[in-house]
Amino acid sequence: MWFSPVLFSILAPYVTHAVDTPTTILLASPRLPQGASKPIVNNFVSLSIAIHWFQDYTRQGSNASQPNTFTRNLLNSLTESTSVAPQIRIGGTSADRTTYVPDQEETIKTVTGDNGIPLNVTLNERWFRQCFEDTSFPPGTKFIFDLPLMRNDSGAIDNTVRGAQWALGAIREERFMAFEIGNEEDLYPGQGVTPRSWTIIGYVERWRRFAGAILERVVKPSKLDSTKKWFQGLVFAGLGYNPDWTTQTAFAAGINEDGLLKSVSLHNYPAGSAPWVTLGRTFMNHGAIVANISQVNDDLEFLQSSPETWDLDFVLGETNIDFVNLKMEQFEGVLGSALWTIDYILYAAFSNVARVYLHQGTTFGYAAWQPVPVNDIQPKVRPPWYGLKFAAEAIGFHHGPIQIATIAPTTNESTDQLSVYAIYESFALARIAIINFNEWNATTPYTRPTINFRIALGIRGTKATGRRLTAPEGASADTGLSFGGVVWNYSTNGIPENVDDVHGNIALEADSEGVLEVGVKSSEAMLVQLHR
Repeated sequence: MWFSPVLFSILAPYVTHAVDTPTTILLASPRLPQGASKPIVNNFVSLSIAIHWFQDYTRQGSNASQPNTFTRNLLNSLTESTSVAPQIRIGGTSADRTTYVPDQEETIKTVTGDNGIPLNVTLNERWFRQCFEDTSFPPGTKFIFDLPLMRNDSGAIDNTVRGAQWALGAIREERFMAFEIGNEEDLYPGQGVTPRSWTIIGYVERWRRFAGAILERVVKPSKLDSTKKWFQGLVFAGLGYNPDWTTQTAFAAGINEDGLLKSVSLHNYPAGSAPWVTLGRTFMNHGAIVANISQVNDDLEFLQSSPETWDLDFVLGETNIDFVNLKMEQFEGVLGSALWTIDYILYAAFSNVARVYLHQGTTFGYAAWQPVPVNDIQPKVRPPWYGLKFAAEAIGFHHGPIQIATIAPTTNESTDQLSVYAIYESFALARIAIINFNEWNATTPYTRPTINFRIALGIRGTKATGRRLTAPEGASADTGLSFGGVVWNYSTNGIPENVDDVHGNIALEADSEGVLEVGVKSSEAMLVQLHR
């Protein structure tokens, strides 16, 4: 990855206590610099939802008879940020364990398993009709639907074809993006699903049989454009998890020999529940995020290495902060995780990933919101939501090229604590996103430090607006978050409202030397919007 020294020079920013207010100089190129990303889609921030929780997100009331307006309002908010509704992928391990049962009375039945993931899921056709009802989503929402590959008995293909038929019938052609087949197939041998000797060659053979059946029995009889491709492939468990299961080895084994793929998806969860995992060192750490995302470079380079794969998008089709879904809220559901979400999304965009799908589930610790009551806990907006919203606002709703540039701080001490991005619209600087990862909590024995950023634009009198993502209790806060003085709560059904005692929009103006000045405290992020 090439970094432009012209864009930003970041000096002496590291803070350990509040003795002085250090100043950091940001030299911002007004025009798109060399080394910036390729153009980014507006709805780069998209969602993956586990199939066994999808009804919670889309429906409410007895028998799931009404749209979940809390979810819809939050999806509308993301859509307002970018002008394009986030894509939604329905999938996960539970999708690979799903059976479609025509005569089942309940819309969904599950058998409880570990880590919030069922051992078995059964759905009837009404589940599809209700869950994909138009009124549950912003206009223009498009869907990717994950089908089972795990079964290999005599009825497996018929089951998967039935799911594809029901899904396409409910989603309809104009809202449909792609089918996935299987989920994290590289884990099958370890799960006892296949023999330990099963290889990627066996996977490719099975995938092509299932894909061929869907093509002949579902896609071709439908109204889908036969000149387009309707499958997203691979969906392997992790970046570098198994060197025998990669984008390169899958294509060498013939995964796209029939020319069915429109995109390639890998899953990514940077950490688990190991003793070394901490909020500051593991997640509020720009260097760790860069190292993690950089693992996709080989996949991106491979897909760009041949005319046969140039047109295939590479996406992180299921991803979030930590693969442990439960009992990790102290890391996954706090302000620090919202800051991680911003940096992770924007660095993925800078790295030319085509789209990210942040995985969601009703009880998952990293979920952006809880869509329905769980035990005695009412639905609520959770801290990761603020990371999604900030990132969506940073990308914005411009309908020309949107591109991102960044540079790491030049001093070794600061590399992991600060992350700064410049967002360009039609090649002109539009926004600057600043993340201060220095960890501070209400229990920290000193006043919350501030870094004073001097943004050198070179154009005097430039006006701008700054919006701060913060929480009074600091990095470990699981409540009290606001972005630009705005909060989202279940009490307002997901409609944003202003906080009386929080300054929202900060008016900024470049001085006679063309410098904007803004302070960002530890464990905060700031989005600066230029007005030209």
